Amino acid sequence: MSLLKQELPPDRKTSEEERFQDDYYSYFEAPENATRYAPSVWFLDEAFKQQSFSVLDLGCGNAALNKYLPDRCEYVGVDHSEAAIEGCLKLYPDCQFIAKDLSILLPELASENKKFDAVVLAGLLFHNVDKETLEKKDDRELIQFCLSKLVSDRGYLVIIVPFAYGNHRSHNLFVRAEWLQKLVEEMLESAKAKIVYENISLQIGLDEKVRQQKQTPDWFVADSNADYANNYAGTYMAAWTFIASGNG
Repeated sequence: MSLLKQELPPDRKTSEEERFQDDYYSYFEAPENATRYAPSVWFLDEAFKQQSFSVLDLGCGNAALNKYLPDRCEYVGVDHSEAAIEGCLKLYPDCQFIAKDLSILLPELASENKKFDAVVLAGLLFHNVDKETLEKKDDRELIQFCLSKLVSDRGYLVIIVPFAYGNHRSHNLFVRAEWLQKLVEEMLESAKAKIVYENISLQIGLDEKVRQQKQTPDWFVADSNADYANNYAGTYMAAWTFIASGNG
């Protein structure tokens, strides 16, 4: 039981609507966080060179990804938080945003045969929960559905998995990175996806931005040498990027 508990993300102290109304997620907008999105933006820019392309950003939060995408990208952001979508519409009034739970929206998109050149799961894996019940949803089912129903024939599934780490030998960058790499690669393998690109990026200096926030994120631990009680807790931030094609 203790091992299972350790594998789960830490409980959050405030509701999702409250987190979007205060500065809980403000570190997403920090320049130090740009490297989280740089690998996927570079890949899509190269894959669709001089072409327009569409992006469906599931669990878009404050749509930080959209800030770095080229103008020729047709961006659609989805989040089940109404507060998040309200903020997105103020930041990007010319983009399309949808406030709806994925369990409702995704079947609707599939029934309308809507396809996208890139379906992005940025920070959604391991945190995909029902807004009302907080019940954890099946990440494998989500990956399979996106690949089979939503990704266009020329398109890709983009998975960005941010993770925290520290200096303790049990939670250093290499230990955490290897643990998550195995988890995500196994999910993609079971979905018969072909991984075409992987990259790990560091968000150097982001911990200092987090320390300045009024509302400290639940994953953050100030002491980088601590033996964290949870595999999702840490001091520093990095991100894995996995890009896969359904044509494996």
